[in-house]
Amino acid sequence: MIGHLNDNFVLLCSLVMIPMIFFVPVMYINSYPDSESDNHLTSMITALLCGIACWIIFGNSESFHFGFSSLSLQSGNPDITLLSQMCFYLYSIVMFTGTVLRNASWKFFVGFIPLWTLLVYAPIANLIWSPTGVLYKMGALDFSGGLVVHLTAGLTSLILSVFMRNNRIKLPKDNQLLNYVATLFILTGWLGFNLAPAGVFSNGGSSIIVNTLVAVIGSVIGWTYSSNLGLSSDAGAVYNGIICGLVASTALVAYVSTLSMLIVALVSGIICHYMCELLSASDIFHDPVDSFAINGIGGIVGTLGLILFASPIVNKDGAIGLLAGGFNFTGVELLTLLTTTLITLLGTLISLGIVKAIKELKVRTGKEEAF
Repeated sequence: MIGHLNDNFVLLCSLVMIPMIFFVPVMYINSYPDSESDNHLTSMITALLCGIACWIIFGNSESFHFGFSSLSLQSGNPDITLLSQMCFYLYSIVMFTGTVLRNASWKFFVGFIPLWTLLVYAPIANLIWSPTGVLYKMGALDFSGGLVVHLTAGLTSLILSVFMRNNRIKLPKDNQLLNYVATLFILTGWLGFNLAPAGVFSNGGSSIIVNTLVAVIGSVIGWTYSSNLGLSSDAGAVYNGIICGLVASTALVAYVSTLSMLIVALVSGIICHYMCELLSASDIFHDPVDSFAINGIGGIVGTLGLILFASPIVNKDGAIGLLAGGFNFTGVELLTLLTTTLITLLGTLISLGIVKAIKELKVRTGKEEAF
């Protein structure tokens, strides 16, 4: 958090985020046949409830009250950030669950999410966001989760799509009305998403709102401009462009000028659209909800934009970007990007391996047919 923390402000931001999180499944099930909607909604809601339990029991403590260097747990009563940080965490979960809905039941998520939280999300949040975190102390920045939330979720989706091998099916035509309603809730909730880390509106709240909306506009333009390269442009493309812009904004929204935000969003829209088209044709990386292409790549583009354009003139708690000669910050942020990638890849593989081993053991003993 930056500066003074206003409980009412953070609570309001959190309450705006919660409907957003629970509307993501509405958008995701549009990517699957209608006959599967009931099972998929059950799985995603179960995953979110499991995430809430994990966050309360150990996730928040591991993320913000555990010192990895001293292996000590700080005592203290939970504050309002438990709720706001839980919303960030739940959004990361809801993004990767959509990737493997056809190949994973709710039982899989009950086993996978606690392990993923323990080995991936909480350690990365601790390193980057906790005052005791090593990367935090080095000066790493990630305002509202370009790395902690979106890159972790995107890379997790990538790994799950490879090792759980989504079968390619003929997808139904999207219900654009449902997508419109879901996008409305996501856009509204994202204002709370990007504002919450400020702690209080006076800590740059106006510029955060402007940069968030500019990111949406820029990314939609970049996404739809890609149609000039032979890619499609329709209502779905506009919705995806909006989500892409929101994702790209998270790492840098409070640290760069509005013009810089517009440039990053334009580039993100073009690159993420291209990645969606590239991966949609792949049998190895098939992801029906484009989680890696939008969340993973969008998080990376936003972080690279932060490295280039960060300015202490915009935010005194920010950094000096590469274009202004901030070589030290560039090194720290690249290290943070690399560390996030490695921990996510390794932790996700270990989590998936453990769940698959348990599944195999249960199948062999006749106690369980499948997850």
